[in-house]
Amino acid sequence: MKLPVSELELRFQAPDGNDDLAILEASGDLLERALVALSRLALVKESENAAAAPFQRRTPEYWATLTVTDFETALLGLRRFLFGDKVACVFRDRSHACGVRMELEFSISAFLDEARPRSPRRVRPADDARWHVLPGDNGQDVRFRLPTVEDQFLAMTSADGASLLAKRCIDAANTRDRRRAERVMEEMAPAVSRPLAGNCPECGESLTMMLHVPRLVIDQLENQAASIHEETDAIAATYHWDEASILAMPQRRRRAYADTIRRREQVAV
Repeated sequence: MKLPVSELELRFQAPDGNDDLAILEASGDLLERALVALSRLALVKESENAAAAPFQRRTPEYWATLTVTDFETALLGLRRFLFGDKVACVFRDRSHACGVRMELEFSISAFLDEARPRSPRRVRPADDARWHVLPGDNGQDVRFRLPTVEDQFLAMTSADGASLLAKRCIDAANTRDRRRAERVMEEMAPAVSRPLAGNCPECGESLTMMLHVPRLVIDQLENQAASIHEETDAIAATYHWDEASILAMPQRRRRAYADTIRRREQVAV
């Protein structure tokens, strides 16, 4: 896939046991764990020479320099590669008056299509490739750059995240110009994590649920990796293979061996 802001090309790979362990043992908050997951399972091609450039792993620090839009798009691309395009989200019983659980299904591809960046007129690149220039109301240019994952992380840990983001990403002489820059930034790097809306089939009440992309993807990756220790132990005990060989297996193959062992044990009982 191609990321919408940076236009970097990505390729994904299925996890093996080492990837599963890295995802389960990653420290830090949700963003930091998502950075680890992408560093393990997403490969990046940066060169303009598409024929010669290899797809390579990148560090979590590298992923933190990308815009939030690209970061969350990459996470949804990974989720689509591993688990398919359809996502089902459940509204909890307490989310509305009649208390009926409601499942809302959506397509990742369609969801991403709704968050495509636009290129506003009058915006031009600055001398620094990361920054852009927007003409201000008083004839003084407004400089801005699109927020990165690192900016988002710092904002989340700040008492006033919005002000911190504005200081880091916008150089404007007045509030009016700052707000103009913020609107342009939203067009150039639209939010991927956003509310989902639906109606209860029982009572018809309109419901809204915030879809947080890192939470959606990391929860599913961690759930899929959770059985790594049990599966490794079962395979080692049965076949006497060393841990390194078992962890090098693709997740599906390791799981197939473990399932075979369980079925054999059930028959024996």
